[in-house]
Amino acid sequence: MRRLVTSLLVSVGFVAFFSFPVSLQERNLRGAGGLPQGGFVEERGGFDISGPYEVDPNWPKKTWPAPGYIWGSQAGVFPESADKVFLVSRGEIELPKDLKIPPGFPGNWGALNRGGATGEVPVFRNTILTVDRQGNLIDSWKQWDYLFEGGRGPHQIYVQPYDPERHVWIVDDMNHVIHKFTNDGKTKLFTIGEMGVFGPNDDLQHFNRPTMIDWLPDGTFFVSDGYANSRVVKFNKDGKPLLWWGSMQPAKGDGEFTVPHGIAVGDDRRVYVSDRFNRRIQVFDENGVFLDKWPSGYCHSLSMSRDQHLWCYDGDHEQFVKFDLRGHIETVFGRYGVYPGATWGVHQISADSEGNRNANPHDLFFGRPLAPKTPPPQISTVHLASPNAVATVRPNPNAPIPNFAGTWNFDKSKSQMAASGGMGNGVAEPPISMTVTQNAGQISIAMKYEAEGAPRNGRPTSAVFTLDGKMNQVPDPEDARPAYNYKRIATWDGARLVLRTIHGLNNVREVWVLQGNTLKLQRAAQTPGGADSATRDLTYNKGS
Repeated sequence: MRRLVTSLLVSVGFVAFFSFPVSLQERNLRGAGGLPQGGFVEERGGFDISGPYEVDPNWPKKTWPAPGYIWGSQAGVFPESADKVFLVSRGEIELPKDLKIPPGFPGNWGALNRGGATGEVPVFRNTILTVDRQGNLIDSWKQWDYLFEGGRGPHQIYVQPYDPERHVWIVDDMNHVIHKFTNDGKTKLFTIGEMGVFGPNDDLQHFNRPTMIDWLPDGTFFVSDGYANSRVVKFNKDGKPLLWWGSMQPAKGDGEFTVPHGIAVGDDRRVYVSDRFNRRIQVFDENGVFLDKWPSGYCHSLSMSRDQHLWCYDGDHEQFVKFDLRGHIETVFGRYGVYPGATWGVHQISADSEGNRNANPHDLFFGRPLAPKTPPPQISTVHLASPNAVATVRPNPNAPIPNFAGTWNFDKSKSQMAASGGMGNGVAEPPISMTVTQNAGQISIAMKYEAEGAPRNGRPTSAVFTLDGKMNQVPDPEDARPAYNYKRIATWDGARLVLRTIHGLNNVREVWVLQGNTLKLQRAAQTPGGADSATRDLTYNKGS
């Protein structure tokens, strides 16, 4: 029996689909008037919710959340076998004190009708789990829960498919790193990237919100990077960067990306990338040369199946889409919802290796393609890693902090704007002016925004950072919940002042460099869902 498991970012949790052959008549006879005994609902009519699969609404058995808590957003799933399925969870969410648990509650935040799980601040507990085929808990890697503090939890999990030691890889997008573990979770072998530190597209030592990974048989692997960068990075089996391709900024040309979110590698050694915001899949050779593209919708995840088909989860329609490797659609199923079998924001699709009893594939005949009359031009946006990279001279952390005091006005003509050309909104919007006061112990900032009369929309109007490298917390006057305190920390490395603000699940990191009467500021604003993330190089001029 073949099991298809998916991770649902926002809503329901993990769903297990089992591949019993089910007739369309049988599916439609299940009715549309609520949950029938012993099964889940499929609407009567033409909607195919679970395709050739049946849904197990009670998998896994959620026995681990602490009393008064529920498991949070479910970001990733990978079955090493039918009896050892890895799950990554963005921690646990406290149940509201006024909540009355409804009958038949499946244990998932989305079923509470209180919005998506990515809007809640979790406790980072039980973030990496293994369960068996019945959904019973095998193990929780509690020793690694601390790795996800300051972010939003893991984004994806994989067992490297060609590795006899079956190492486990976990992507942490908000902390800008990828971790590699032994299969039993006892040892973390290495981390690619630097915790909490981001870099632009031409920085091969740092990510900026990486999303997914896939491998070639020799251990070479590719990373889509991702939410804030606009590139794919190729590494050798030891994690050494070899090259990258994409664009320095979000773009729409062939070989360029705006949120390259999903990545999959075929037996043909081609690399398939879901260019999510441009709503297309692009195809490259293993060295980053552009080969093909086709429309895909808002494709969160990509997974290559054993029979060499590309599976995408289309967030525009909340559906699973099966493509052949020329871009033809063979299967579509799924529907938005919070009941078992429905989906919302799926971020990883996996299947175990047991025998496949799926329904017969569509009997479609595709004509053979004709050779082009003239050779197509090779499009490449590849940048090779420098073979003789010069080590950056580290600044002296004992150098005195310069005086940033004064009024600083935003210079729009010299700053990198949002991809749409606007200022951005909410947490991603930079202030148009800042009045800074500074003494030996702290730096205080009063901020003014372009949309003065608009609601605050998550934008702080003032901030205080202590200059002792310690985190300070202040309540949000518009949200009394302790989880939404403003947490702020400043660090000085001898050349750059790094200011970091965490507010709930929002995360803003600014790197300030003073050059005379000009303040150069690299600003990364990260929101939980990724859509409002922005990394910008900003310039402020000293006022009179």
